[in-house]
Amino acid sequence: MAKFQYNPFPIFKAAAVQAGSIFRDAPVYFDVDASLAKAISLIGEASSKGARLIVLSETFLPGYPYWSLDVQESAWRHIWREYLKHSIEVPGPETEALCQAAKKADSYVVIGINERDRNYQGRMFNSILYISPEGKVMGVHRKINITAQELLFHTQGQGGDNLKTVFATEIGNLGGSICGEHLQYLLMYNWIMQGIQVHCSLWPGVQGVKTTSQTASQTLCQAGNCFAVVASTYIPEKDRPKNFSANNIFNSNQFIGGTGIINPVGKYIVGPVYDCEEIVYADINLGQIAEAKSTVNLCGIYSRWDIMNIYIRQEPFEPVLPVYKDQQVLSLDQQQIIRQLQLETAELKNRIAALEVGKKLSSRKKEQLKR
Repeated sequence: MAKFQYNPFPIFKAAAVQAGSIFRDAPVYFDVDASLAKAISLIGEASSKGARLIVLSETFLPGYPYWSLDVQESAWRHIWREYLKHSIEVPGPETEALCQAAKKADSYVVIGINERDRNYQGRMFNSILYISPEGKVMGVHRKINITAQELLFHTQGQGGDNLKTVFATEIGNLGGSICGEHLQYLLMYNWIMQGIQVHCSLWPGVQGVKTTSQTASQTLCQAGNCFAVVASTYIPEKDRPKNFSANNIFNSNQFIGGTGIINPVGKYIVGPVYDCEEIVYADINLGQIAEAKSTVNLCGIYSRWDIMNIYIRQEPFEPVLPVYKDQQVLSLDQQQIIRQLQLETAELKNRIAALEVGKKLSSRKKEQLKR
């Protein structure tokens, strides 16, 4: 769990990138190399303006699924195959290139990726990749619930380390959420309890989530006393493919963006900006977080852990588990119950031992008084 540092309160510049991935006409559809080159260029541009944190939008590599299944479209399987092919493994050549860009920029880079699982063939996740200024992957958060047409591609993110992606850095405790996750308030509470200070909000930048991306991001900032760097996609009309699959939104006016930066009381410092590709910048002063917590603090004066709390699965699900001779396979819930009972048993043993020690001491005192 990330630890809150009270002194000093750093001030740094953050950059929220509003740009579009590179899509192609059928039968190519995607171009991860071109989208990667664009991301690296945008990182360099933001770094040249002094940004220490640079955030790019949901599944920027190789692009968000702005299309869905059309049962009359014979190319569907081909699109699915190409989306998998152009997705990102962690680690992989694309993450290595991003790490080098972050190191050159001396900046933290947070970017949405369509992650290809290197362990289980064909499995994909809607993920956030975190990279340090040293050019190292800090971690990955996989979206825990997937939305609408994402269901055709993505697997749900698991528990364990996937729910511990708040990182203590010299620019504050850094974390983030993807689109609809902002409406999963138990997840938001989880980030708040981990002391999140700078929240990277990743969105697809379409008309349907315009209100949600604003209000949900602002609500989190106000409830959690944190900043939000909101990065939304915008694809200019000239860059949208003209011949994709039949069931897509590339030929509509759905792309709007909605990028900005929000302070710990839920007010925009800059933005939101719409209908253009742009990088927005703002100075983030972590001292303002402490001021916001003077009124409402879910980690302190506004906490009621005695009557309300949450249980979080600390272990991931695995599809294949070993079976040993004469050993019963237990579910993760059963394993968790056993661990809890073991802890409680150990605690009871400690208390009994302490009582036995106290009883012996009391007997000795009584013997001494008799003498």
